[in-house]
Amino acid sequence: MQDEAAEGSSAGAASTETVLVVDDDVSTRASLLAVLAAAGIPAIGAASAEQALAFHADYAPALVVIDFLLPDRNGVELAEDLKEREPTLPVLLLAGQASLESALAAVGQVDGYLLKPMATEAFVEAVRRGLAHGALVAENRNLTARLERLSQNQALYDPLTGLPNRALHDDRINQALAICRRNHSALAILFIDMDGFKAVNDLFGHHVGDLALRELANRLAEARRRTDTIARFGGDEFVVVCPDVESVDVAYRMAEVILAELSRPVVIGANEHRLTASIGIVLTAPGDPHATADALLRDADLAMYGAKDEGKAAWKLFDETMRARAASRHAIEQGLRVAMEQDELVLEYQPVIDLLSGGIVGAEALVRWNRPGHGMVPPADFLGVADKVGLTRPLGHWILDHALADLARLRDSGTLPVGFHLWVNVSPRQIADLHFAELVVELTTAHGVPPVLLGLEIAEHAVRDVMTTENVLAALHDLGVAVQVDDFGSGESNLSWLQELPISGLKIDGEFVTALDAVRQYDGAAIVRGMIGLGHELRLTIVGEGVETHAQAVALRAMGCEFAQGFYFGRPGPFEQLVEPVP
Repeated sequence: MQDEAAEGSSAGAASTETVLVVDDDVSTRASLLAVLAAAGIPAIGAASAEQALAFHADYAPALVVIDFLLPDRNGVELAEDLKEREPTLPVLLLAGQASLESALAAVGQVDGYLLKPMATEAFVEAVRRGLAHGALVAENRNLTARLERLSQNQALYDPLTGLPNRALHDDRINQALAICRRNHSALAILFIDMDGFKAVNDLFGHHVGDLALRELANRLAEARRRTDTIARFGGDEFVVVCPDVESVDVAYRMAEVILAELSRPVVIGANEHRLTASIGIVLTAPGDPHATADALLRDADLAMYGAKDEGKAAWKLFDETMRARAASRHAIEQGLRVAMEQDELVLEYQPVIDLLSGGIVGAEALVRWNRPGHGMVPPADFLGVADKVGLTRPLGHWILDHALADLARLRDSGTLPVGFHLWVNVSPRQIADLHFAELVVELTTAHGVPPVLLGLEIAEHAVRDVMTTENVLAALHDLGVAVQVDDFGSGESNLSWLQELPISGLKIDGEFVTALDAVRQYDGAAIVRGMIGLGHELRLTIVGEGVETHAQAVALRAMGCEFAQGFYFGRPGPFEQLVEPVP
């Protein structure tokens, strides 16, 4: 027997599957070690509980076989000590017939019982099963640890780009704020949003969109300073945290570099995607003790939307007026939601006149908001907000529904002029909705109004994407709904869509009509005459809008313009004025 060193086939170099045999009887211990050696199982022997605990610390055995009767304590007590050190360590207890009842008291402390005497094959098989179970437990433990590490990584990093995610990003901002307070320096936050990225996903699929985002993330990582942190905030939004900024010019230069990097074409497969970004910048005062991560992100986000409002592909520095505008926009948004529920919205109608007969041949429905405490609010003050906050479709639904109800009243009154059209403005969001034509059918049916009495006006910029609007406009055309282009001449469209889409007329922007009796009358007349000629060549009807003087009306009629609308003929007013003659 050895008192200091382990005895057995692996003494001094225990493997990960070494078995520790603990038995104070020399011959029994030697016999068990020999059996295990013959089976190819590395094993070491210990003569006491104390020695077994020491060997466990030195050799980290994969399994322990313990005799129930030991000189310094019983095997159950040793098993308890080992399990306390290593709860998943497999322990087999050797017990004679006389000690079996006491050994069974160890239920929960050992993983198996071996009754002496036992056959060699049974002993080896029991050990192998114990080792296999221990290996499985160890693998599960390792797998759990790996999963925990992976889960922790996923909790802090974006799986698509590998950049810090919002959770880690917030921590980095707080760290940067602490550094800036300690160094009495400024911190800049750049909030980046890709312009029109949704079109990449819609046209080419999210797989292509994901590849593009990875490329953009790599460019951002390369463009940053060593001390900056770039995080993916969500979707196509990124945030750059720039500590220790010497001046606002540093943030400006960073924004310019980022805009240049992100505007370079992204090539995926055979397609080249040209993208731009809008960036909002916020800068703290040096060592600002009151700045918080939430407030900085909120202000940078507001600045980013300011950049988008000014044409996109640009950066903008936050200032306090942005917060005031945001508060006003929020108040308008909340008020509009209530307005649609409580009938605070009002429709006014401006007549459309036949320039030859002077009679009313239509009217344009114009929405007003009778806002409590503010009076009648013109559409320019709330339609833009409605579009930004996602209220365009419900607001458009309200307008169309109430306009058709008024049209039904006019028809039922028996005073509906021949060829009359009630014109309703529709937004790009409405016309891009593939179910919009179904809504028109639903509402015209509900009010008992033939679709041929309805006309829709679409701003010129809304029909730039022919593929988006073509199916919707075709469905409206099949219903008999007239569609004309509003504010014609004010956009930047490729005029090919005038041939490709089922458009029935053009409405010349009032800016050009105003020029008909201005100093530059000759130039203005040439432009208007050209628009009218173009429209007629395409078999479209022409409406001159914004007519305010007799001279403008006369000029339009002389040029062959069929219809006109403006203050000269009548201001927007209640529905009842449509049944009254125009002076």
